[in-house]
Amino acid sequence: MKKAKPPYHLNRTIFAGIASAVVLLALAFCNFLRTPQDLDAIKKSGKLRVIIAYDPINYFIYKGTPMGYSYELARKFSDDIGVEMEVVLVRDLNRLLLALRAGKGDLVAHNLTITGIRKLEVNFTEPISYTRQVLVQKKTSNDKPIRKLGELDGKTVHVRSGSAYYTQLKKIEGSIKIDLNILTVPGSKSTGELIREVSEGKIAYTIADRNIAEAHSSLYPDLDFETIISDNMPLAWTVSKRSPELLATLNRWLADNKTKTYTNLLQNKYYRQQYSFSKQAIQAFYSDKAGEISVYDPLIKKYAKTIDWDWRLLASLLYEESRFDPQAVSWAGAMGLMQLMPGTARMFRITNLFDPEANMKAGTLYLEYLHKEWREIPDPKNRIRFILASYNAGPGHVRDAQELARKYGRDPEVWEGSVERYMQLKSDPFYYRDEVTDFGYCNGIMPVNYTRNILGRYSLYNQVIPQ
Repeated sequence: MKKAKPPYHLNRTIFAGIASAVVLLALAFCNFLRTPQDLDAIKKSGKLRVIIAYDPINYFIYKGTPMGYSYELARKFSDDIGVEMEVVLVRDLNRLLLALRAGKGDLVAHNLTITGIRKLEVNFTEPISYTRQVLVQKKTSNDKPIRKLGELDGKTVHVRSGSAYYTQLKKIEGSIKIDLNILTVPGSKSTGELIREVSEGKIAYTIADRNIAEAHSSLYPDLDFETIISDNMPLAWTVSKRSPELLATLNRWLADNKTKTYTNLLQNKYYRQQYSFSKQAIQAFYSDKAGEISVYDPLIKKYAKTIDWDWRLLASLLYEESRFDPQAVSWAGAMGLMQLMPGTARMFRITNLFDPEANMKAGTLYLEYLHKEWREIPDPKNRIRFILASYNAGPGHVRDAQELARKYGRDPEVWEGSVERYMQLKSDPFYYRDEVTDFGYCNGIMPVNYTRNILGRYSLYNQVIPQ
């Protein structure tokens, strides 16, 4: 018996489905073959796609504002050629060049060591800086630090796979004939994170560029960075071999004296100032006049009422932020009594952050905004901890910590022992690269200590300052 033909509309539906699949495959194939753009195409699109990775120096988010050495330098280049910068985030440092070759971006804004193998794959700009590689090791009272490369014989050194550090260690191992145990870690782990692990005793040795090591020296005084293991090596950004005009423009821009001055400012900001935290001096909590905390007490009391805060709590926040200095400017650009970022103040149409009253107005409006952000937290004493941590690090990072707490079975509406714990863990790539997080790396101990400091000082103010 002859089989009946399917109805015409069914044939048409099947054909349409096949056609749609073919179109989707074609689009996917075209996307796969997408190439980096050269300068003319970038200017026509009005957008420069900058490939960058989360890193404690090169790209991170502070108080809700994107920052970092490479981020700011790439943004300046984008502004100078008259286009918008689009960040293409890569979570694995070993995939920066892969992302460029795959056409996901036009420029890798990360200081990479220029090597012969890499030059076969991509074009490097003229060197942005030079550095030597150094051995990172613990200072101990029992053992002398390693000073000669031969003393690495039999030692275990952890470095990223595919990094210039790995290449240099293999070169040393072959040239002086030592048995060196080189253990590789994933490309998702930054040099700064490996430095921290040496300090914590989790690993014995790692390698770092000298400028990165110096940036961490104040943060980790227990570490030794003095042993040099390489010659002076050039560091540069990369573009595709299909982007000669972009490369030529970048090189001219980098050679310009204005760019060199700006680069020096950024190097000072991110490699020298960021981790140079001075020890907090012990200061009196109030002046000789009874009941005073600062000369700004009347202003603090006025604006504390607008958000229904105890004025002593607001005073404790101001002390933590600026030590009551209305001209204070942080390394990150936060300004005035309440250390506001200019972008935050613009939310409330306030620009003169050195004016104490304007600064207080903008700061308390932002605190009011954070109150609304965390209205889901039922307990007021608990809610204030979420607000303070958000004021320091930005609500995005606190939301990430909240999602991590929820994922690992902790109460996402409780700060102490729950969200606070995962806030601290946001400096660990295992946690800040978790699929439930959106804001990446955060030096989480800072907002945790910030919150504790303010509430601890507020408790003391309560004891000695009348309401």
